[in-house]
Amino acid sequence: MTKRPISLPTRSSKAYTPRTAAKCAYLLLCSLSLAISTAPAFAEELSHDEMVCALDPECSMPFSDRRLRGITTTASVRTPGSFDRTINFEFNSVELTAQARSELDKVAAALKDPSIAKYPIIIAGHTDGVGGAEYNQRLSARRAESARQYLIAQHGIDPHRLTAKGYGKARLLLPNEPASELNRRVQFQNPNFHTAAAAAPAPRPVASSPAPAAGPVQPTPTPQADGL
Repeated sequence: MTKRPISLPTRSSKAYTPRTAAKCAYLLLCSLSLAISTAPAFAEELSHDEMVCALDPECSMPFSDRRLRGITTTASVRTPGSFDRTINFEFNSVELTAQARSELDKVAAALKDPSIAKYPIIIAGHTDGVGGAEYNQRLSARRAESARQYLIAQHGIDPHRLTAKGYGKARLLLPNEPASELNRRVQFQNPNFHTAAAAAPAPRPVASSPAPAAGPVQPTPTPQADGL
């Protein structure tokens, strides 16, 4: 007697049609596009020159925080003579992440630029609006001090030049979005910005030359470099 082979149940080949595979690929592509479009708005930080210019009262280059393009903030948090930087910490901690140390390395290079090396700097820590005011204030102060110590220990910046302050959630960048990550930031401010700007020499006006008197034409003098 011949035994018939036993057929085991198999998954229907209908689930693996080219149409289904294409649909899965499309959904995956949509998911990736959504992830890219919802990337943090603060990914584009200021360049070295932009950080220096933000603290330099004699800089004439227009300054705008590229991280905040298309975002409306309150005027009070946009302190003249300052810039914000995203400095990440471990959760509920003052320990700097590797990314935070990299960002502070860039800040240190700007603070040591000859054009602003003479100015004191306030390092202000800010949190988002989640949690208690007292707790956030203490945490922001400790995080600002952590950034200060890193700049001193790793980059040799004069400790007397740096002051750490914590504001907690008292100065939200986006008060209508208290939980936004943009509220969690470290601000670097030149407290002498207004005084130095007022004392800076005004550009000299260009003097108009009087009309030459009628007479023999004089030879044009050869131009010389300044100071010669």
